[in-house]
Amino acid sequence: MRLELSTWNVLYLLGLLLAIGGCNSVFLLEGNLIYGGILIYGFGQVLVWLSGTTTFNKMIAFLLPAVIFMSVYSITRDDRVREPAIWLIEEGYTGPLYVFLNEKCGAEKEVEQEKRVYRMDHQGRCFSQFEANSGVVFTPSEFYYTDRTGYRVHLQDLREYGDSTRLKPVWRDSTGQPIFVYSGEGVKGRIGETKVVLEYAFVGTYREYLEFVRSSPLKDSLPNVLGPIVEAFRVKCE
Repeated sequence: MRLELSTWNVLYLLGLLLAIGGCNSVFLLEGNLIYGGILIYGFGQVLVWLSGTTTFNKMIAFLLPAVIFMSVYSITRDDRVREPAIWLIEEGYTGPLYVFLNEKCGAEKEVEQEKRVYRMDHQGRCFSQFEANSGVVFTPSEFYYTDRTGYRVHLQDLREYGDSTRLKPVWRDSTGQPIFVYSGEGVKGRIGETKVVLEYAFVGTYREYLEFVRSSPLKDSLPNVLGPIVEAFRVKCE
């Protein structure tokens, strides 16, 4: 039975609001909750059609959520370009790589071929005066094992290539397992009272990388273990 209601009625307005809210809920929801937003959007559209409004108003209810979505996306998206870097890693090191940025007593800015240079210590750490580095990746970073003479061996970033079966590893561990790099993202926040700006990556076997992912809160938050490391460095700086 068709509902005999006026064009601008409560049912139509409720459906319109639900459609707008459900469509734009993706900015707030994560994981499986996004499906809930889709259901809300669909339910809103059903109410609009049951309201008995005109075809024109139905089209408004269909298009307006998308228009608002694109407007919010355009305003909030990050158009900055992430600067590529050259990561120089001590030969044979495996494990997480941490670059602490905005450190006033860190290594002076070094640029090579218009790319940042991060020189990692034997523990896979680098303190740098470079600013925070976030945004869209257009040019991927490069990772190298380097020895005391400065000779470099390029390490392939599996996050860039995606499929290790198409690659020929240039480095293997003592058991013959291939060593790759898994690039991370920029992270910033506080560990207690310590403000940290960080870039990270991981170098090692695929199994070691999976263990790192399971045990580390990155990319969502900073590991508490990094707080004392940064504090100890800053004490030396003072």
